[in-house]
Amino acid sequence: MKGNCFIVLLLILFVTPSTFAEQPDTLKIMLVDKAPVFDGKANDAVWNKAQWISIDQVWMPWKGHISTKDFSGRFKVLWSEKTNLLYFVAEITDDVFRDGFIYEGANSRNYSDYDIFEVFLDPDHSGGMHVFDETGENGVKWGTNAQNAFTYHISVNSPANGKITHKKTVEDIAGTSWTDIRNYSDHLPDFAFRKKGNTYTYEFSLKVYKDTYKPDSPSENDRDKLYTGKIMGLATAYCDDDHSTGKPIRDNFIGSVHGAESALEWDEARKEYVFNQTWKNASYFGVAQLVNYKPNPHSNKKK
Repeated sequence: MKGNCFIVLLLILFVTPSTFAEQPDTLKIMLVDKAPVFDGKANDAVWNKAQWISIDQVWMPWKGHISTKDFSGRFKVLWSEKTNLLYFVAEITDDVFRDGFIYEGANSRNYSDYDIFEVFLDPDHSGGMHVFDETGENGVKWGTNAQNAFTYHISVNSPANGKITHKKTVEDIAGTSWTDIRNYSDHLPDFAFRKKGNTYTYEFSLKVYKDTYKPDSPSENDRDKLYTGKIMGLATAYCDDDHSTGKPIRDNFIGSVHGAESALEWDEARKEYVFNQTWKNASYFGVAQLVNYKPNPHSNKKK
């Protein structure tokens, strides 16, 4: 009996953290030579080089609890020197998947009220505001360059069960006004989304751009170079709408990194404090480093 208990303890200590870990203080992103097949299955051998990272920190409502029957999420990320791309896979289990968002150009406003997966990326880890291209006090409040960091809101209409779609829109604020929303779908050159029951898999590549990127005149010259040792700001999140009908509304906002008590803001509509800073301040992203060796998966478990 004691021997069986010891085996169970070993499984808990050495298996669980490697398959579903918290995003560590510095997430090590592994270099790969071969790109995955973007089919929404995420069963390529290349994905074995990365570990699953949990999306389980409830930002809205602050420190709220979400049943795993309602939502659970995790992601992996890799990088390639050959293609100069990041590779992502996210696996989301959601009891109600609210799709139907229609991108209507610059004035598309309510994409975060649908079920969407988000990637927050600060390529040079500079931190700070990234909403508008402002000056003076407005620059302090909203940022002097919206492309200081990128927030990719990935909207997808779900296919039938067991099917796949490659169609998506990717929204972000371009920086000039609240009614200047751009579709950055071309920043995700490879994309697949698969539905299997209540589990939805996003699998995609991502171009990384420097803060010199201009939405009105995009250029490949503004691509950021990926290299071993590069430090970036990175977090992922999920907007969860639990209503299958009626007006879309974001019930929960769940991220991969911890919030901060000092960064709470009052949400008048919700009548509660929420941690909702990442959308505007890259200082609250996690830290990620590009590496060319396989990190010890057990080292990411928080003490």
